[in-house]
Amino acid sequence: MPEAGPNIAEADRLAALHSYDVLDTEQEEAFDEIAALAAQLTGSPIALVSFTDAERQWFKARHGMDASEVRRDHAFSAHAIRDPSRPFVVPDAAADKRFSDNPCVIGPHSIRAYLGVPLVTPEGHAIGTLCVADRVPRPGYKDHVGPLKTLARAVSANLELRRSHRRSRGIALTDPLTGLANRRAVMSALSDQMARANGVAVVLIDLDYFKEVNDGHGHAIGDRLLYEVGARLRQATRQGDIAARLGGDEFVLLLMGVNDRAVAVEVAERITDVLAKPMDIEGGRLRVSATLGVAVAPADADTPDLILRAADEALIAAKGRGRGTIGYANRRDVLRVQRSAAIFRAFDIDYGENGVVHGAQPYLQPIVPLRAGAAGEVEPIAFEVLTRWSAPGLGPIRPDELFAVIGPERASVLSHYVRGQAMDAFAALRRSGRTRARLAINLSMGEVLQPDIGTQIEAQVARAGLSMEAVEIEINEEILLDRVSDVTLQQLVSLQERGARLILDDFGIANSGPVQLLRMKIDGVKLDKQFVQGLGNDPRAEAIVNGAITLAHSLGLDIVAEGVETDNQREALIALGCDAAQGYLFSRPMPCAALDQYLAGSERQKKGLLF
Repeated sequence: MPEAGPNIAEADRLAALHSYDVLDTEQEEAFDEIAALAAQLTGSPIALVSFTDAERQWFKARHGMDASEVRRDHAFSAHAIRDPSRPFVVPDAAADKRFSDNPCVIGPHSIRAYLGVPLVTPEGHAIGTLCVADRVPRPGYKDHVGPLKTLARAVSANLELRRSHRRSRGIALTDPLTGLANRRAVMSALSDQMARANGVAVVLIDLDYFKEVNDGHGHAIGDRLLYEVGARLRQATRQGDIAARLGGDEFVLLLMGVNDRAVAVEVAERITDVLAKPMDIEGGRLRVSATLGVAVAPADADTPDLILRAADEALIAAKGRGRGTIGYANRRDVLRVQRSAAIFRAFDIDYGENGVVHGAQPYLQPIVPLRAGAAGEVEPIAFEVLTRWSAPGLGPIRPDELFAVIGPERASVLSHYVRGQAMDAFAALRRSGRTRARLAINLSMGEVLQPDIGTQIEAQVARAGLSMEAVEIEINEEILLDRVSDVTLQQLVSLQERGARLILDDFGIANSGPVQLLRMKIDGVKLDKQFVQGLGNDPRAEAIVNGAITLAHSLGLDIVAEGVETDNQREALIALGCDAAQGYLFSRPMPCAALDQYLAGSERQKKGLLF
């Protein structure tokens, strides 16, 4: 049986075929329908959409044929593709010396007649055929060339759409500067690998001194350096591994199938050496190093997001030790990352419509004067609203942990919701005459940055039926540092002019504490608990507290000490002239429902001696 030799441009033809990413894919209705129509139009029992690979003819769609492929040296299409310009017709294979002893003719397939139209790419390569066949001679097959050509064009058009989509997807998954994979490709590869429960090691790479290169040599040289780093990473990885640029000067390697930490460590050390070698760029020699973070799945984490975060935690730890070092994920960091992810997921579930946050409720903590009134009472002057949130399976989450995880946007919604609930409950108490205290509300960073925060607070106060005189607005000193626009400050001042009190919270912990007293007119300050809790143990703490109280009083401001937990701390604050205090010595934060019982407490409680 004479063989059909390869085309002169066989390597180019195979490259064109593989560019469509069609071989060994699932059946598709569009191709199946074309094959069925070809069989119907030509009256043939067999119709195929076939592609001729290096060693085989593979059938993308088949009508009347059980086999999914045949050897290339047995395939009629191996002859058909040799001349892309015309159809290939065999009226009687048994009488054709090229096919008379072909296994497809004398074997189970019993092919006696064949008509194939080459599937030709825009570059002119015949990559396969749309063909029909019969088990009896068909001397009139040539009369069906026209309809088959029309259907072949439909196949080619579908293939071009496939290739165009693949190319656009490739662009979407490629970093344009380095030619490496991008973040989207990394997440896709991690998802696929981990869904199959295959091991993967993640090596996160952050270039050292890259900013200095950009600043000293310009961004064009910086881009050339990034390209060179990408080239070195590509050369240093095994076939099947993925090198990617996540953005800026951050790269990552995915070591596919690696779940042995020792192997990942070996690769990380090699990458460190590779990147440390000088780079010749634009006639000059540049030298950078890299800090790396390594995590291994599934040992360190079992989802794409978590394994990247685990590697990032390892990278942060490495930076803490110094540039050019390698950090490795540890169980403690991984558990913390997993907990953060669990909190975020749970909060998103509870983060409902219309601003409702399920699992959230306000707690109130009293602020009491440190000097008794004329009748000896120590009645709270204010109650601070504190946010509490819990979720099934997680229990109560500390506010500092929660706010660090959910981010400013969600924190703003949470704070707004909790504040509204507190105002409603507190308004009922004031209307009943049970308390004359004010309600102290905190503004998160995300809220302070909102241009209409003053309007929001005004609307909430009015909706609850409170007056502005019943409200204190606490702003954290660090938040106030040049981050609040003059427009927002003016809104807050407007609320103050209508009776609200403005309080600077956590006074003393930011770098420019006293400077903030000049930025806006405030009514009082709250001294951070870290200074209060040093009283009696650290003379420096007493000096700072004394200075803060003296400064506040000289400016006509009230001062409240936070975090008071012992009688000694209280007595020290009284001796220093502090106006009021807040802390566990007086009361732990309580839900709104417990306020009635608190306000109806014993005389001993009212004197602030024990709550």
